[in-house]
Parts: sequence; structure tokens; C-alpha cells
Amino acid sequence: MFTRLPFTLIRSRLSPRLLALLALVFSATALAQTPAPADAPRDDFLNLVVLEPLVINGEPLSISILGRTKADRRYAEKFADDVIEVVYATLDNSPGKGLVIIGEEGEPHPIVVFRQFVALAETHQLDPDVAARATQLVEAMRAWERRLNFEEAAKDGLPIETFLNALPLPLEGIGSKLYQIAWAEGFEPRRLDAKLRSLTPAELENDQLSRFDWVFYLPPRNAFRDVMKAVVPVIMKKEKMGPMKRAAVRSAMVVFAPAIRKGVESLRKGMLFFTVFRARSSYSDDDIAELSRAYAQVLMPDFKFNESSAHDRAVAAIEAQKLANLEYAKDPFVSPRRLEAFDPESFAPFVGDYSEKSETTHRFARDGRTFTWQYRDQDPRPFFLPANASSFPKTAR
Repeated sequence: MFTRLPFTLIRSRLSPRLLALLALVFSATALAQTPAPADAPRDDFLNLVVLEPLVINGEPLSISILGRTKADRRYAEKFADDVIEVVYATLDNSPGKGLVIIGEEGEPHPIVVFRQFVALAETHQLDPDVAARATQLVEAMRAWERRLNFEEAAKDGLPIETFLNALPLPLEGIGSKLYQIAWAEGFEPRRLDAKLRSLTPAELENDQLSRFDWVFYLPPRNAFRDVMKAVVPVIMKKEKMGPMKRAAVRSAMVVFAPAIRKGVESLRKGMLFFTVFRARSSYSDDDIAELSRAYAQVLMPDFKFNESSAHDRAVAAIEAQKLANLEYAKDPFVSPRRLEAFDPESFAPFVGDYSEKSETTHRFARDGRTFTWQYRDQDPRPFFLPANASSFPKTAR
């Protein structure tokens, strides 16, 4: 099943590789900026939370918004309302009590704070009981990266730092508490470093955001503008474009900017949908990812005239995906159990290249007791041996 939200579905007449790079970059922002220094710890940031009343089908709901400016709050309120209306129409349970935190320009992404905590834990500079929580945080970050398909982006020459600040993020568990600590210290690296080193297990457990069923970090609203200024020139240089092609790309940027901006919002809304469903439903992560993909895909620009509203089309797509998920559940593919003990020599005859229509497509290789599969020019991946060798191809070329 599809378990990752798409970065974009936008198409144009540009080359597929260039379009993929531009589309991914446009869903990003410039490199991390240095936060403004702060002289003293801030007050309780929940004092800035504004409750946004929402009435759907006569039922009063509420979403809390934390924004530092009126413009930020208006953007976050409209963003959250659009998603929650769809969630309400498609979730068997209530969306619950949620908080949307919109980032402020100049502040580092929460992932930067998480990395600082993990680095201190790995070098034994934290209280042992506090450092033990780093494993949980690393697992959460890896799951987030998989959902946003960072591996594919890196293969296109766009490491995570290139677009980190524009990516949405659920704030859960220890991540929620670390964000609060960083906020209180003004995101100033030295002060935050000192605070983390002195952090006690009791302080780490005191999470003001535990009153919410879910918390969502929404990137700064001007991320789209920043990426156009900072990252596109890097892509042009990487692609070694001449003056004519550079001019063509700039023209395309102007023409497709509204569509790409819409694609960015679709990605963000899909992630909020995923966050709420995971917190408030009994569906598996795979099923929720499929529902989120269906929702985000409806919101993506398709350059077509649609008679129905985006809300109605989204609800219809999600309901259709629910049925598809049920059908899949009737006959799912179940991977064979891995062998706990095996003789590597019994698999040695299968080492070699495999082909389709005289073209080599797969390579099965061995390194000691470890085997790998490689598809075309992709990186080799570990091969976990199944319960028996009966499903293996009989010969290698």
C-alpha cells in the first residue's frame, strides 16, 4: 500500500527530472535561519493560544491556534478549519481537542531541536534517565522522514536541510516537551544546550500540551516565497542551465506559482489530516496514510474545472478509499516469516544477475552471511531470507 504522502502531482512541459526537482523544492523553504537572540526565558507560551470556535452541522468544535501575529493566526485558523471540516465528515469519532502551532520566521524547525537533544544523549551529556528517551525520539523522526519520502528527495540531490523549515510535523511525546523547552529559551542554541544538560526526568514529564489530543506544527506561511529566492538558483546551477533555459524556468515559475503554492498547501493539509486521524481513529497507520493520500490528491492542482467543491470531492475520495482499504484487508499480502537460523550456503546458488527481456533488472549478491537485492541502478538493499527457498528463482544469469 502507498504509505507516503506525495510531495506533488503537478505537471508541466518542463523535463520530468527538472519538474520533479522544482516541485519538491517549491514545497520547501530556504536553509535554516539564525533565530533572533533572546535575553531571558519566555513566559508560558500557552498564554498566546487562541481558541478558534467552529460549528459543523450544529455541533460546536474548537481548535486552538498558537500564532505570534494576527496574520499568522488568520492563516492557521483558515488552514485548520478546512481540514477539520473534512475530518469531521469522514471520522467516526470526534476530531478531539487539538492545537495548531504556526512557526515564526527565523525560528529553527523542531527537528533541529530534536537533533540537538539526540546529539547530547549520544555523547552522554544528559541525565541517564533523560537520555534514555532519545531512542523514542529517533524512531519518531525516522517515521516522519519515511512518510515524507526523504530518501527519494536525497537521490535527486535535495537533502533534508534544503527544505526542512517548510515541512509540517506532528508534535508528539517527548517531541512536544522539547519544543516547549526550546520555545521558552527563545530557540537560542547555547541557552537551550545548557537547559537540556540540566534537564531532569520530572521536568521532561511536565508537558503542558498533554491536555490536547493532538498537536500540529505548521511551518511559516511565507515558506513558498523563501524557497523561490534561495533554492531555485541552486537547482539551476546543479542542472547546468544556459541563459535560455534559465529564462524559461523563471517564466514557468511565474505561470505555475499559484498551482505550486496550492500543491504545498495540499501536502500540509494531508499531514494534518493524518495527524488527527492517527490520534482519534482506530485505523492502522497504513490505512490512515492511504486516506491522507486520497485527501491530499484531491486538493492538488489538476488544471481542470470542477463543479463540486473541494470539500465534497475530498469527502467522496476518502469514503471511496475506505472501501478500497476494506477490500485490500480481505486478501492482503503477508510477507513470509524471516528465518532465525539458516545456512548461507543453501542460498549461494541464487547469487547472480536476473533479467527481463535480455535486460538485467535485479542483482542478488552476498557478503558473508548477508545477502542483498539491487534493482537496476538503485542502492542494494538487505534481503531478509524467507521461511524457505522455494519461492526463489531457480537460476541466475
